[in-house]
Amino acid sequence: MSPNQYDFSHKMQKISSFSTDFSSSKEERAHNVALACESFSWIAVKKGEKLSFNNVVGKRVEERGYKNAKVIVDGEYTQGIGGGVCQVSSTLYNAWIRAGLGSEYVKAHSLPSSYCPLSTDATVSEFIDMVLVNNSEYDVLVNGYTKDKKIIFDIYGHPLEYTIKLRSEVLEVLPEPSPTVEWAEQLDGEVLTDEEGEYLVNKKGTQGYKSRAIIEYYKDGNKVEERELRRDCYLPVQGAITRVKKVEDTLPEKPQVEWKFKIF
Repeated sequence: MSPNQYDFSHKMQKISSFSTDFSSSKEERAHNVALACESFSWIAVKKGEKLSFNNVVGKRVEERGYKNAKVIVDGEYTQGIGGGVCQVSSTLYNAWIRAGLGSEYVKAHSLPSSYCPLSTDATVSEFIDMVLVNNSEYDVLVNGYTKDKKIIFDIYGHPLEYTIKLRSEVLEVLPEPSPTVEWAEQLDGEVLTDEEGEYLVNKKGTQGYKSRAIIEYYKDGNKVEERELRRDCYLPVQGAITRVKKVEDTLPEKPQVEWKFKIF
């Protein structure tokens, strides 16, 4: 299929492309990714129009073919219908920004994503949308698809004056909190050791980050401008461990003293 079939300007060409890898995804997550991408097969966005991710993709429910897979909710990994769709929204966001286009609402995940740098991800849910804006002077086309375990988004539009790149910067590292401790009679599992003794990890803790994304403009291979695109905060996660109950030291029994008295 060609953009020219949409009766757009003959000057329309691919102005941006971005991909992320989902080869490590389980079958259910990979299925959700492919299903969401199908919704973005040659979507036209006129100049001045907005593109709502949730309006295009629709509800992620079993009745529409979506499956149960891992999702991030309030800093926790859990199972949820439509897991993996956020990778689709994040890939689209990166392609869209690199096409020189704007956004009205984009929200970062509560935890860093493995498939794109800090401050370049875009979470979506039943209650959270990603809204992009075609603030250019020309209509654009969006084409999303999967190939060789990669999500690919191509943006077609009028040729750009600049090549656009994104750079992620860590502004501050937020230390990992001390884990909560549970006590047990014995440890059953992969036992680790520290200066306080043996323990099991029930939940892994992580450090957090404050970060920002910088948008850079290049012409003839030289950077001519840069500006801050957004700032985000990924909160640290408190872990949880189990240790063996401490046995209090018992005092040795006092020896029985036999007193013998002599009468003089």
